Amino acid sequence: MKVAVIYDFSVNKGGGDFVMLNILEALCEAGYDVSLFTSYPNGLQKSADFFDKPLPKVGIYHVKVPSYLRHPYTIAYVARRIVEIGNNTYDAYMVSDDVPRCIAGQKGVCYMHYPHVARFKFKEFIATKYKTTLHGRIAWKIHEILFPSFYLVNEKPRRWMFIANSIVTRRHAAEVLRISVEDVVLINPPVAARRINEMWRNSSSEKENLVVCVGRFEFEKRFTDVLQALARLKKKINVRLSLIGFSYDEKHVFRAIRALGLEENVELLVNAERRELIDRLLRAKVIVHPAPYEPFGIAVVEGMAAGCIPVIRKGFNGPWLEITQEGRYGIGFSSLRELAGILERAIKYYDSFNIKAIISRALEFDEAIFRTRFIKTIENFTNTSLVS
Repeated sequence: MKVAVIYDFSVNKGGGDFVMLNILEALCEAGYDVSLFTSYPNGLQKSADFFDKPLPKVGIYHVKVPSYLRHPYTIAYVARRIVEIGNNTYDAYMVSDDVPRCIAGQKGVCYMHYPHVARFKFKEFIATKYKTTLHGRIAWKIHEILFPSFYLVNEKPRRWMFIANSIVTRRHAAEVLRISVEDVVLINPPVAARRINEMWRNSSSEKENLVVCVGRFEFEKRFTDVLQALARLKKKINVRLSLIGFSYDEKHVFRAIRALGLEENVELLVNAERRELIDRLLRAKVIVHPAPYEPFGIAVVEGMAAGCIPVIRKGFNGPWLEITQEGRYGIGFSSLRELAGILERAIKYYDSFNIKAIISRALEFDEAIFRTRFIKTIENFTNTSLVS
């Protein structure tokens, strides 16, 4: 079976690239003839190198897009170019998050991290800059007007399968697309859990009074909440914090560090190499996820695999509901005072926590398990819808 995957690697760096790398690997291992259509042909190699993954053996086809286009409109443009080549060239299409209108009549699979269409209704998932600045609000309004012309916004095509990465994404996608939750398959994203855990077990490093927080440097990630909790905590115990993420708007984090007098306690790693992230996780006792709105949270699982205690903001978000199962495999917090107290307890009494159970939970999300489940789901879909 010939599958056309439409995706731009290394554009919005993060867990989405790792998911698609595993999808390509799974499809190739299962014997599918896979072609990657992309506006950024070097992205796949860069992503594979970053995550230390083998380069999937797929055909790569570069579609040059107008320089003024930005994601997700680049994907819609690439999809249209494929259609112009010929609808019957591929047996199925694979996309991420949203389905371009031009291929909605074909057969395909959409893996949803959190679709753009859901952000129009659930505005808490919109980046802060699109809500707080005039330029941002205008840009978002234009996006809201243009998007329905290029992507489906309130329906599920008959010959498409939707896969969601989390309970949050599944429910929100079903609501905005006006379909049943049962019409969206739930497959949690892959995590290099076993590889990270093996590194931890083979490491000579001792756990330190180190807290790690991982995510793109955006306001909505709420890194400043962790900084405020640390300012309270440093008066009681010797503790350090590593903030690790891709560049976005880290200036507000720098300002908070200086304002709170935490220059000696905080390490800020912007666009860090993956080995630096893994190194900090292996040494840390705690990984904190302060964002109130997060569909899943791959970094949380990575930390757990490295023996970190996950400290999660309570609420309707993936880390709390699915990863830690509402505190069964971690600790939840609702306020800064509560966060500071939890961090103190986790640092002081790390050895009293059931780290073995935390690690076992992390291993349930391992990438090998994801690939097996993904292919089984695809094959079931192939044996029904795709033969019609």
